[in-house]
Amino acid sequence: MQPSNRRQDHRITAPSAKVKIRKRGGFHRWNNDVTLVNVSSSGLSITSSSLNLNTLNKVEFELTLDRETILGSAIVCHIGNDGLQQKYGLLFITANTDIDHLINGSLLSTDQAKRLGEELAERFIHQKNGEIPNPELKKQNQLMLDAVKAMAIRLGEMGLRVKDDSGNQAIPDKTLFVIPKGGLSFLSLATTNQVVRISVSVIKQDNQQFIYQLSSGEQLPNLVDLLNHICAAFDQISTAA
Repeated sequence: MQPSNRRQDHRITAPSAKVKIRKRGGFHRWNNDVTLVNVSSSGLSITSSSLNLNTLNKVEFELTLDRETILGSAIVCHIGNDGLQQKYGLLFITANTDIDHLINGSLLSTDQAKRLGEELAERFIHQKNGEIPNPELKKQNQLMLDAVKAMAIRLGEMGLRVKDDSGNQAIPDKTLFVIPKGGLSFLSLATTNQVVRISVSVIKQDNQQFIYQLSSGEQLPNLVDLLNHICAAFDQISTAA
């Protein structure tokens, strides 16, 4: 599989932009030996000759663009070579400003519009069924949906194609479904080499910790493990791009 530069979200190259990166956790100095390749509403691509990062490493970034500084955190989702430098694809975890607004110049970003529609739909169903959703559980579930969707979109941008329910080739995010009560359904490869659907839901344990319960019976303790699990599932059902 060869990585692709095709993207579904608008990106800008912004040669005048400045970016600094440092690893999260403990004390790490800012690395200024970083060149911004491009930035989009879901992440950024950088090159560096001195950064030493691994896939799924979490980093903090400081991006100065159009006289505005964006601070936030990201996760390393792709590593490649660009001549003598390493090229990294970073997926945003948090940011202190509306990046869609900065890039697209719109008052309501595409993601915001989608979120608004999702929340109105959820509110309608809960009201219709007379349910009162747990706000804390709802927040954790939305974080899961956002993270998995963003990862699937980025994998598709980098050229990954997978089998859908009918065995046809599809981009990963198009194979994700939101299931009743807010869970998520994704495709995986069974021991019989059949492509099957696995659902995942956020549940709260007696110790008040949130974990991710899979319909296969497996439990994952945190979001990074879940993302890694779904990424591996996509790899199992990947096809030639």
